[in-house]
Amino acid sequence: MNEVIEQNALSWVFPGAVSLQQLQKFREGLEASFIYVDAEGDCFGFYGAQAHTIMCTDWPNENKFQYLQVLDDVFKNYMDKSGRL
Repeated sequence: MNEVIEQNALSWVFPGAVSLQQLQKFREGLEASFIYVDAEGDCFGFYGAQAHTIMCTDWPNENKFQYLQVLDDVFKNYMDKSGRL
């Protein structure tokens, strides 16, 4: 079973869940990449390419979802800070 009891509540743990450290490194890389790509003027193309790469990778869907959440968060934050959201 993939469940864990946390403070008298049942919580599910996905098989092969991505570690927080790995997601943080991915976030840091994306933040730096969006700054670089924005100088070239193609943030939307970069976002689409990253999303496509994640979806084409041979990972469980739960892992893809975690990476897509980070990608969406970084993209929204970057676009909001640059005044384009």
